Amino acid sequence: MSAGTDTQLGIDVGGTSIKGAVVDLGTGELAGAIRSEPTPETATPADVVSAIGRIASAVDWSGPVGVALPGVIDGSSLRHAPNLSGVFEEDGALVCLRAPDGANAVLINDADAAGLAELTYGDAGIDRDGLTIVLTFGTGIGSALLHNGDLIANSELGGLEGTNGRFEEIASGRAISTEELSPVEWAQRAQPFFDELEAMLNPSRWVVGGGLSENFDRFASRLELSKPISVAHLGIHAGVVGAAVAVRRAGRGAAGNAAQ
Repeated sequence: MSAGTDTQLGIDVGGTSIKGAVVDLGTGELAGAIRSEPTPETATPADVVSAIGRIASAVDWSGPVGVALPGVIDGSSLRHAPNLSGVFEEDGALVCLRAPDGANAVLINDADAAGLAELTYGDAGIDRDGLTIVLTFGTGIGSALLHNGDLIANSELGGLEGTNGRFEEIASGRAISTEELSPVEWAQRAQPFFDELEAMLNPSRWVVGGGLSENFDRFASRLELSKPISVAHLGIHAGVVGAAVAVRRAGRGAAGNAAQ
């Protein structure tokens, strides 16, 4: 399948898996099955390029690929990506991902990809209702800020520290799984961070994505918030869809802060 105006391959690189699918850009729905590979223990840029190549081959895709990465994209390197190899933080680390003979990728932060998907295919009110904070709960906690229809890229709100540690270390999807946290136990850990973000940023609404979106009602209902909270429109596939949208935006010269 070659790149066309209505479909695009999106890849979401996570701490535990690398998954991708062809996306129908008209609807935001997947145009084929999700393909997934375990994230290699080394998880170097070369490892990620190889995995992307195998996924592209499996879906018979040629052309540019949208890739969502778990870290801050800073020129030719990635910052704050504890679940990938430290090689990603070296100058030039992202060259092989962007090169046509590598992955030929448009890169975007993974939480920003989820935010972009929400902005494009989610609740229409997001483009005019002030600030929406999107939080993705997986191996860590990613964040995206959507303000009156614009994506403010590379926020890393999961790095906030409280008395019991970093938000993403004590309240992530991985923490829920490895520590077998109940919804009440999770909410006790997460509530202070939501309170701090609400005090600092005064959002109009919250959107939750990542693995937590599958258990949204059980967990989010335990929070006490003054503004509405909802599950991401595209759930666990938001990163894949947002990565695909980033390619379209880059091709139109309108990527702005979204695609790097």
